[in-house]
Amino acid sequence: MTRRSILLSAAPAFVRAQTIQDKGRKLLLDAITALGGTKFIGMRDRVEEGRAYSYYRERLSGLSPARFETMYSDLASGLKQSDRQIFGKKQDYSVVFNGEGKGWDVSFRGAKPIEEELVNNWMEGVLRNPMYILRCRIEEKGMIFERRGTEVFENQPVEIVDVTDAENRSVAIYLHASTKLPVRGYFRRQNLKDKGWDEQDTRYAKYRDTQGVMWPWAITRSRNGERNLEIYSNEVLINSGLPSSNFDIGPGAKMVPTKKK
Repeated sequence: MTRRSILLSAAPAFVRAQTIQDKGRKLLLDAITALGGTKFIGMRDRVEEGRAYSYYRERLSGLSPARFETMYSDLASGLKQSDRQIFGKKQDYSVVFNGEGKGWDVSFRGAKPIEEELVNNWMEGVLRNPMYILRCRIEEKGMIFERRGTEVFENQPVEIVDVTDAENRSVAIYLHASTKLPVRGYFRRQNLKDKGWDEQDTRYAKYRDTQGVMWPWAITRSRNGERNLEIYSNEVLINSGLPSSNFDIGPGAKMVPTKKK
């Protein structure tokens, strides 16, 4: 076989791969437009207030008023998101992740560092979060977006885009075929303890126009096929001017002594 014939036989596969990637990227750009375009990309912070239901083995194990605060940064590298999750009627308990590999449990007793494994799990979840990918990673070097095709998911037609980053993290993003709004994010991640696989499934519903941004007011998360968290918002605020101090523990903070093992 001549070199010319080899190139000609390889060309259709190459063109097809390029087409799949071009279509995948276009679908995600359409999703950004559906979410609010420049207003979505321009989100500096977000506050979601409502209630959170936690589950254990598909049974309700807790219900709490909740407030979720998110702040985005423009760092050239690293994680560009910090989270603060506040629970209880008195909002006297919170969990803080500052995007720099640190996290704390905070209560009236003081602040306690979160285990490194749990912080890493949170960071990995953010990197695979469809909203974070669309807001912060769409232009990241090494990202691959591939249109998988269409199917029916929960009685609605969806387009599926498989996203893979330079470190081989992957997630499937399901977009509503008509609105192009994300309805699901799904990924599998290898468990370092037993080398098995953990599955995480996040579903988005009840989108509302929130200050020019289309945002889901109902979010359900499942792990390994079992629902573990549902969040229903009563109010969502965009760019309310959250202070960066909400996402860090100052040098004068009261620290809870760590129990020795």
